[in-house]
Amino acid sequence: MKRSSFWIDSTPIKRFPTLQSNLNTDALVVGAGITGIMTAYLLKQAGLKVILTERERVASIDTGHTTAHLTYVTDVGLHELATNFGKDHAEAAWDAGAAAIDQIENIVTEEQLDCEFQRVPAYLHVPVDGFSKKDISSLKEEAELASEFGFDARYVKRVPYFELPGVHFANQAKFHPRKYLGQLIAKINGAGSHVFEKSAVSRFDAKKRRARVHDHWVSFERLIIATNNPLVGLANMASATLFQTKLALYTSYVFGARVPLKVIPECIFWNTRDPYDYLRIDRRKDFDYAIFGGEDHKTGQIKRTEKPYARLLARLKRIIPAAHVDYRWSGQIISTPDGLPYIGENAERQFISTGFCGNGITFGTISAIMARDWATGGKNPWRDLFAVDRIKIKGATWNYIRENKDYPYYLIKSRFARSRGNSVRELKAGDGTIIKSRGKKVAAYRTTTGKVLKVSAVCTHMGCLVRWNPAESTWDCPCHGSRFKPTGEVIAGPAEEPLSPA
Repeated sequence: MKRSSFWIDSTPIKRFPTLQSNLNTDALVVGAGITGIMTAYLLKQAGLKVILTERERVASIDTGHTTAHLTYVTDVGLHELATNFGKDHAEAAWDAGAAAIDQIENIVTEEQLDCEFQRVPAYLHVPVDGFSKKDISSLKEEAELASEFGFDARYVKRVPYFELPGVHFANQAKFHPRKYLGQLIAKINGAGSHVFEKSAVSRFDAKKRRARVHDHWVSFERLIIATNNPLVGLANMASATLFQTKLALYTSYVFGARVPLKVIPECIFWNTRDPYDYLRIDRRKDFDYAIFGGEDHKTGQIKRTEKPYARLLARLKRIIPAAHVDYRWSGQIISTPDGLPYIGENAERQFISTGFCGNGITFGTISAIMARDWATGGKNPWRDLFAVDRIKIKGATWNYIRENKDYPYYLIKSRFARSRGNSVRELKAGDGTIIKSRGKKVAAYRTTTGKVLKVSAVCTHMGCLVRWNPAESTWDCPCHGSRFKPTGEVIAGPAEEPLSPA
């Protein structure tokens, strides 16, 4: 079994150069995942000159580890959205997802992209391991409200294959995200627009509206932060730090598996578990391919990270006994207190987007549409609904407290966590641990060749101690979900600086 993303392994994307000179542009887009690539494409289509920068390789971090469901159905139920926001706004949230799918489909058609885009039905169903009459009533209510809002949704007594009660949603979609983005990003370069990778922004200058990349400056009129977790950028540190408390980062686990041909309909499924399991089926010539995921938990807050994989694999085998698993990977999801993303201007001439919950592809696309409208002065129907500074809503206050109450706990607890003392003699190849050295906590990792590498165990975001994630071979921060390579480089924010040498 390969411990890597099926999407990345199955579709290489051409390499782009590093930035090596001072440049000027209309819009600088930082982060080349679904949000950044779509934003840069739409801005160029609107007549702006764009520079797109990525600190690693394009479409390889969060977007490279997605499950690529294209659905307007949000993680937070429609009834809950209606209660919190009102019916008009709840409908608007789902309209945004539908518009995102339409936008992707239009681009695929207009640009003639070969990316396996396909409209398919989706099914929300009760769990395999049991359900109640209340669960059925909730599904019926969701279907009725969705239908009232004009969405093609209906309650069914038996969803295909699972033969369980659920809701059928028509005209959802799926595609191969890397095939889509690999072809789309090639259309950004040229005519004064550029794509650069291995080009991390190390500094922002708000007064002169420029960003430092390597030893060069990129001057811009507008800045779009398209990283999954926003960089501080042009915002002040106090407001950016406060904003981070609104975000909760979760790790989600995924398997890729060959399954018998045409046994399961080519659809997307997810159930009402908390956290829920999700499944998509892709038709191949001699077999079908299943992407099955779940077991979400707050990033960095469990030690035995092999256990979620084990539990998830057991459920996959129960659902599809003949599944032959050949890939496994994990991705990161960012949630908000009210279940909707934050998209919009958070500082003068700076646009951010985050908190996509389980709808990264659709909300990432909507973010791109909204960023284009913002940069060109156009109106957008979702500006107030997804505003970064939107007013608190009924029911959100408790969720906000619940998601953040454990931060001080982990900050304090990590200071007294047990370590292996000063010795790394028992540390196996490919493993990591926290040790104490010269009165400081150090993150020690032994390479496959036996060399021990040491970096500071203190997360560069807000000072928590990182933990070793043996399933992914990463250092994970339990406070706000930052992730680092074994050698200390940042994989995912909110941390922007690597773990310092020890």
